[in-house]
Amino acid sequence: MESPPRARGAPGFSLIELLVITAIVGLLVALLTPALTRARAQSMQAYCGNNLRQLALANHRYAADHGHYVAAAPDIWAQNATRWHGARTTYNEPFDIAASPLAPYFGEAGWIKECPAFRAREPGFESGCGGYGYNVRGVGSQAYLVGGYLGAERGMPAAMIAQPSMTVMFTDAAFLDLSRRGSRLIEYSFAEAPFHVADNQPVETHRAVPSIHFRHEGKANVAWVDGHVSSESRSVSYGPRHDAAAIGWFGPDNNSFFDPF
Repeated sequence: MESPPRARGAPGFSLIELLVITAIVGLLVALLTPALTRARAQSMQAYCGNNLRQLALANHRYAADHGHYVAAAPDIWAQNATRWHGARTTYNEPFDIAASPLAPYFGEAGWIKECPAFRAREPGFESGCGGYGYNVRGVGSQAYLVGGYLGAERGMPAAMIAQPSMTVMFTDAAFLDLSRRGSRLIEYSFAEAPFHVADNQPVETHRAVPSIHFRHEGKANVAWVDGHVSSESRSVSYGPRHDAAAIGWFGPDNNSFFDPF
């Protein structure tokens, strides 16, 4: 009997062909990765902007019921146990976000949603604010009416904000803690204006420490008093370490975007 003819081997890839395919795949990955990274960053920025829009809406609902916006820190000069984003029973405890004065106005969730791009996960003295800061002097207090001490008890009446579309309510925020060796970013619930306020007006010889965090590819989301949200670039620097942490101010180097009038 004759043995059957030997079957020919299935065609395969040569080494050159494999190297070409590998190079093409690598090139496609290199081309697509920045686009995917950019798309993810844009998605997080949009999600964050929606969070800020919801915060502003909750504050407007609060003002409709109380006649003024929520106080940023009504007892900061006393027990220091209440913030716009929560409350605590002792100074050393974390803030309970369910006890926020705004909690009834957050909708079904009942809490502040965190910015997905916020990476400061170490405990800080303002934990629970979601990575967002509130215009503490121009909206979250009546410092421009009765001074910083008494003015902390309640926020500004909505009708007294002269230019709602040009007055900051909430921003992306963080605080650069330099108290330890090196530095770390922690949560901070105030959006600080460039200058402190005394005698019911800004003092341009007394610069504040910035807290606006430009974490969205060099931009910060801002919710304005009229409810619109914008993306702003840093224009005012505080120092090299804050620059490296992407913290500073946007707009002019004065309090015009934070003043109520």
